[in-house]
Amino acid sequence: MSSLLQDLKYALRSYSHRPAFTAIVLATLAIGIGSNVAIFSVANAILFKPLPYRDPERLVLIWNRSGDAESARSLVSGPDFLDYEEETTLFEEFAGAFAINGTITGEGPPEQLMMGWSTANLFKVLGVTPKIGRDFKPDDVIYVDPREMMDPNKPMPPGTVLLSHALWQQRYGGADDILGQTLELDGQRSIVVGVLPEDFRIYLPEDAGMPTNVDVWRVLPIAMDTNPREAAWLTVVSRLKEGVSLAQAQDEMDRLAEHLRQQYQVHANSKMQIELNSMHEDVVRHLRPVLWALIGAGGFVLLIACANVANLMLVRSASRQREVAVRAALGAGQGRLVRQMLLESGVLSFVGGIGGIALAWAGIRLLLSMDSGELPRIDRVTIDGPVLLFALATVLIAALLFGLAPALRTASPSLVDAIRERGTEMGGIRSNKLRSGLVVVEVALALVLLIGAGLLSRSFTALQNVDPGFRSDDVLTFSLPLPFDKYRAPTGRTEFFLRLRERLKALPGVMEAGGVTPLPLQGGDQYYIFSYGPAGISEQDYRRNKADYRWASPGYFEAMGIKLVSGRYLNESDNRDESAPVVVIDEELARKAWPGQDPVDRQLQVERFRLDDFKMEPTAVRVVGVVGRVRSESLAAESRETVYFPHKNFPYAPQTFAVRAPGNALGVVTAVQREVQALDPDVPVADLRLMESYVSGALAQVRFSLTLISVFAALALILAALGIYGVISFSVQQRTQEIGVRMAFGAEGGSILGLVVRQGMILALSGVIIGLASAFIATRLIASQLYGVTATDPVTFALISLMLVAVTAAASYVPARKAVRVDPLQALTGATG
Repeated sequence: MSSLLQDLKYALRSYSHRPAFTAIVLATLAIGIGSNVAIFSVANAILFKPLPYRDPERLVLIWNRSGDAESARSLVSGPDFLDYEEETTLFEEFAGAFAINGTITGEGPPEQLMMGWSTANLFKVLGVTPKIGRDFKPDDVIYVDPREMMDPNKPMPPGTVLLSHALWQQRYGGADDILGQTLELDGQRSIVVGVLPEDFRIYLPEDAGMPTNVDVWRVLPIAMDTNPREAAWLTVVSRLKEGVSLAQAQDEMDRLAEHLRQQYQVHANSKMQIELNSMHEDVVRHLRPVLWALIGAGGFVLLIACANVANLMLVRSASRQREVAVRAALGAGQGRLVRQMLLESGVLSFVGGIGGIALAWAGIRLLLSMDSGELPRIDRVTIDGPVLLFALATVLIAALLFGLAPALRTASPSLVDAIRERGTEMGGIRSNKLRSGLVVVEVALALVLLIGAGLLSRSFTALQNVDPGFRSDDVLTFSLPLPFDKYRAPTGRTEFFLRLRERLKALPGVMEAGGVTPLPLQGGDQYYIFSYGPAGISEQDYRRNKADYRWASPGYFEAMGIKLVSGRYLNESDNRDESAPVVVIDEELARKAWPGQDPVDRQLQVERFRLDDFKMEPTAVRVVGVVGRVRSESLAAESRETVYFPHKNFPYAPQTFAVRAPGNALGVVTAVQREVQALDPDVPVADLRLMESYVSGALAQVRFSLTLISVFAALALILAALGIYGVISFSVQQRTQEIGVRMAFGAEGGSILGLVVRQGMILALSGVIIGLASAFIATRLIASQLYGVTATDPVTFALISLMLVAVTAAASYVPARKAVRVDPLQALTGATG
């Protein structure tokens, strides 16, 4: 132990005598270790930590899917949900839910809330216990006839409600007496029975359609068997029985799907399948490839940092050969010498690790500030126990990576050569080859990261240049959740939006205003996917065709700048006239339904939702216009074909308004709020934001990936350039006498310059060749994040390679200029002295 303490003191004293060297090494290690700790903390929170539910490995999400491989998975209808419950044996329970905007009125100002409606057993299935109060009970379920729900003369029975922890704190100040209080939700009395835990959130995949930021939860008042089988609206979660595997459960669902296809024509037509996924896997599926790619990028930065430090340590060890040889001559064994060198490396790595954790903490704060809500559990990212253990492991690995080779090299000196005054020529040929090899590895790894950043950058640029089918500039958007109980009559809801539109249009600076359900890039598309087809289409083909349904008020297309291809837009009379219903379609639906023909005034068959009995039925409508295609779900993918209905066709759809105010979109906010309050003070104006923010949010995930990998690539480029510079500088120092001799015999400065730069270029080109081969494989990890460019895009590969070669040439040029300035006389004097 005493010898170990002596070695530690010696190491600390040694580094204190070389502050510049120590600072460079520590900074390099802090960058390498810190970048890895930061990205692991993200991956740990998102990928590795189990969902915060009881026995989360047994939770599964269930989706219906068309047999057509190109069709997206869909939500589940009420009757299908009942079949799941009645026809399966491997599941404990099934729970269903959906979420929609609502209002809270009464005490305090009216406020929009995200309301979750679920079966009474949702929290039992998830294994979540309220923080205070109780969970829903079967007695809380009070089924209401759907027809009575639309009758303003039928009072609705009071319901029970669970509050989110955030709403409890923000609106009610965490009041202890909240239990038993009656709230006015959508105009209906609701009794608070519990408050959910602070960390509770429903976690769902990005394409689920259901919002996850739920403020209040209520029990579904509609019996599942009153819903049409064609209407899919439920997100379904279930818990497998103890000991049941996912594969066994999927086999049972496959048998059920076959039974349903045989029993129901609607499922036979669509070749319906049932898809079962682990809940955790479903939630992180879209992020897994990019996070693994970022983990790999962090690993590359660590390897480059270690290679750089190893080079510095080799240079340092070369200058210590005489010291080590003397210690060996005095009786220090090779094991003791290796331990000394590794201890010195460990000290550097440990201190660099502390700096790395500090950098990681700052990086995590930056990541959290970048969060747009698109990344699940990003708010859970922190430096906790597992992250600290990872940091410790990274410190130990780094110490071995950069310390082992110099330790073995230094601890095996030739005593004769080392004690000679000029014996080793600063480390010898083998040491030079090792340093050069490390630089080649640095360049190769840097090239992989730079190509990845280049591909993401081109993808991001391509997404920014995508035409979304609408103009987002100068458009203010806001949602208007009408209190359901107050606006139960369909005509009252339609009239409210028509009157509001007229008031908004009259405001100074407003060009046009109109609403839609849902707004492009707002989410919630999964709730509004139904069948369509031209007149005379077969039932089978009709059920296979799927389109996005939208309900728009007059002025919406003009406010959003959506192109009119033929015919006309929806107008006010379409929302008031009781004659034959009309629709506007997008050009993609027109192309598929009537290729090469004008669809205006043709009959289209669509699904009509009958409010009197909650049934779906095919209905013929007249096409009055064709508009341009709008990217609704994301900028990266073409949307489904779309049908736009007058809002009166489904007046209970929550409207989001768009107001075009050229040059002053934010300036009309106060006026908009004033006009809404003048119409009805119980209607909140919520989600006030520019349309451009939705477009920016659609770029969030690619921006997140691009930012991180660009940081890693920039660090890698800097470290690789420093590595080239260090090796060439050291080479110039070794060859000073040779260069002096060449110049004394007439060598021109240009030839000396070329000689040195050529050495750096050989290292760079070797690294580029290896890096290109590696990048060809590695970039496939980010293929799912790319748009408008392939993972092996030759232009990106070529341009990044040329850029890296240019940077390494510049890094070689600086020490080459130093070589040209060598004084031949001094060099020759040194050679003979």
